[in-house]
Amino acid sequence: MGTGSVIYRIVLLLHIGATIVGFGGLVANGINNAKAFRSPVDQATTLLRSSQAVSRIAYYALYALLALGIVLIAISDSAFSFGAPWVSASFLVWFVLIGVSHGMVRPAVAGLVDRAQSLASAAPGQAVPILESDDAAGGLARRLAIGEALVQLMLVIALVLMIWQPGN
Repeated sequence: MGTGSVIYRIVLLLHIGATIVGFGGLVANGINNAKAFRSPVDQATTLLRSSQAVSRIAYYALYALLALGIVLIAISDSAFSFGAPWVSASFLVWFVLIGVSHGMVRPAVAGLVDRAQSLASAAPGQAVPILESDDAAGGLARRLAIGEALVQLMLVIALVLMIWQPGN
């Protein structure tokens, strides 16, 4: 088909759209989660649940991003190759991003939601931020912050690989 075909351009459009939704969701969650750390437990619960909902959509977009990227390479008529260094590095970055998201970020957010709910039910109307209310929440928040920092780093690396295509 080649990179000039209509089908290629449609798949590229979908790939870029999935990138915007996936990356945008993860960036928005970082902002939302940082606000949750400074919020009273009842507001923190709402913000963290919002992050969970946004994450579900962002992860689906990131799964589509991988599939669409594979299709783009396959229909590029050898303009791009699975053996190209930037393509291989992009796959590695994607797997690290998903691994950190599922292994660190998601469990930390789920744990913080549980802690916030239990703190809110133990002391309704408590105006103390979640991190000041509970040591366990502080540990989860540190894990979340490290995971989100790694995810953001992977997002930047992925963009650099896609734009400059080193080794191509």
